Amino acid sequence: MTIDYLNTDPFLLFFGCFYIVLGLSAWLAQKPWDEFIDLFIEHDAISLIMGVFTLPIALFIIFFYNNWESLGATILMVIGYLALLKAIILLLYPTMVQNFVKKKFVRKWFWLDGISGIILGMGMLIL
Repeated sequence: MTIDYLNTDPFLLFFGCFYIVLGLSAWLAQKPWDEFIDLFIEHDAISLIMGVFTLPIALFIIFFYNNWESLGATILMVIGYLALLKAIILLLYPTMVQNFVKKKFVRKWFWLDGISGIILGMGMLIL
C-alpha cells in the first residue's frame, strides 16, 4: 500500500518528519525548551555545540541533496543554506545569537517556531 500524496524522495521524507517532530516538541514541551534557552544564554559553549551539530547537517543537505526541482526540495535547500549561515554565526559569533535570544519578544513567541516547524515538515512531505 502506498500513500500517493506523500513525496517519495527519502531526503524530503526524513527532513519532513524531522521538522514535524521538532515542531511538535517546541510547541508541546515549552518548559524544557525554556530551560534549554536559559542554558544557551548562560553558557557560550552551548552555542559552539549547536554550531558543530548544525554545520554537518547543513553541508549534507547542500552537497549531497542539491535539488531545486520541486517546491518541497526548494524548501529543504533553503533550509540547508539558512542552517549553514546559522552554523557559521554560532561558531564565529556565539554571543550575537545569545544576545538576540535574550530579548523578551523572541522568547515570548517561541511557540511559533513549533508551528512553523510543523508547517515546514508538512510542506516537505506533501509538496
